[in-house]
Amino acid sequence: MDAREQTLQIDGFEVRITHPDKLLFPQAGITKRKLLDYYQAVAPYILRYSRGRPLVFVRYPHGTPGYSFFQKNAPEPVPPFVKVREMGKFKPTRYVVLEHAAELAWLVQLHALEFHVMGIRRPHWANPDLMVFDIDPPEGAGFAEIRDFALGIRPVIRKLGYTTLVKTSGKRGVHIVCPLVPAYTVDQVMDAAESVAREIMRVFPDSTLDVRKDKRRGKFLIDIYRNRAFQTFSMPYGTRATPMASVAMPIDWETLRTLDDPHVYTIGTVPEVLQKKGDAWEGEFARTSHLHTLR
Repeated sequence: MDAREQTLQIDGFEVRITHPDKLLFPQAGITKRKLLDYYQAVAPYILRYSRGRPLVFVRYPHGTPGYSFFQKNAPEPVPPFVKVREMGKFKPTRYVVLEHAAELAWLVQLHALEFHVMGIRRPHWANPDLMVFDIDPPEGAGFAEIRDFALGIRPVIRKLGYTTLVKTSGKRGVHIVCPLVPAYTVDQVMDAAESVAREIMRVFPDSTLDVRKDKRRGKFLIDIYRNRAFQTFSMPYGTRATPMASVAMPIDWETLRTLDDPHVYTIGTVPEVLQKKGDAWEGEFARTSHLHTLR
């Protein structure tokens, strides 16, 4: 077979890979083959939290940095092993539903370098099983300030009755994820998230729900809008299109307390972290909560 083409056997499916030596992250020297190796290595952890979730992705046809585009509809032609679900309020979209590591490999072949997942998963298509708070820093803030803010608001969220898990966004932010019993509508989860955010704002006046940059100068944005219908957040253990291929990394709160740079989590370091420390969310994701702040 031509060295520019390979066929991988993943989860019992054949995935055709072309140009495996193509550089996708030139600064880090990461080829398509290395990225595929990463996703195969961490697939059990990715599937633990994202199997059954619709996903969207960002494609970089020539690698990063460079031209990119955000894609929601499943690329055609869709292989037989790829699960697709049509959803949408006004204009139906054919979303890829993550079920197998083979789907990730197929999308990497199409130069998808970022993956974002929804807060719903089969079979509860209308009922989210998590609530997400995306903490964005004020302009000019360093990661230490974001870290300390996240650590500060955690007790507020826990006091309201929620399990709190934390992950890096893969870039400069932090996501706080609260697993839910999938018994509530998207609107109910949004209402609850807003109630939590307003309590945080009461305790921490340097925070806001206002996404307008001119209205939130010097304030941390509590982005609850990831909880709206069909919105997404960076997939746990998924790559981001940064120079060194950073990863959206689930961590425990003690690790966050001493974390100075979230970019230490890359496709080169994460497999070793998992081997030594295991999955920080293991067992915790099952600690689901009911909504406690319904309007």
